[in-house]
Amino acid sequence: MQKTIKKWKSDFFVILVIIMLSAIAIYVFSSKDKLEEKSTTVYQNTNQVQVIGTRVGQAPSDFVVITTEGKPVRLYDIIERKRPVIVYFMATWCPWCAKDYAALSKMYREYEDNITFISISLDLSEDFLKLKEYKKEYPELQKTIFAQGQEKILIDYGITKTTTKYAIGSNGTIIYRTIGAFDEEQWKVLLGKLVNE
Repeated sequence: MQKTIKKWKSDFFVILVIIMLSAIAIYVFSSKDKLEEKSTTVYQNTNQVQVIGTRVGQAPSDFVVITTEGKPVRLYDIIERKRPVIVYFMATWCPWCAKDYAALSKMYREYEDNITFISISLDLSEDFLKLKEYKKEYPELQKTIFAQGQEKILIDYGITKTTTKYAIGSNGTIIYRTIGAFDEEQWKVLLGKLVNE
């Protein structure tokens, strides 16, 4: 009698396991079709993938700044129009920035319709009013953009010094990065390279 009960329990257990495995198999196969219906695979060519960074050949980090005229400007909107950009980090108290702007003022009008120049203050205490007044000192640069700094932008671009320049080509990648004041000839070379790239 005990052997019969043990055998019966054993057979019942095997049948129960078979039923459970069958139920799992049915669920997996039926849900697979639903998953495939809801899923799509998107393939992207590896040459379309750009590395975001601060080195030459990389795509710059995107940002939005508010100009001294109160307009929002997004870097990637400019890049999408295939327009070269210079992102310049400055401060109103920086004497080397004043030298940069003085040299740039002598020839920027030749390039202002082809290159967007964005000046961002790395001094987070400088407000829009201060930057607007500073911009008036350079009437030849009125088509350039001056904007208040943001901590995230400074971190993304690794900014620790004024006069840091990023030149972004019409292909949307960084083609040049440097720190230090330029003379007129250096500006002419950089702007010419951006226009003719």
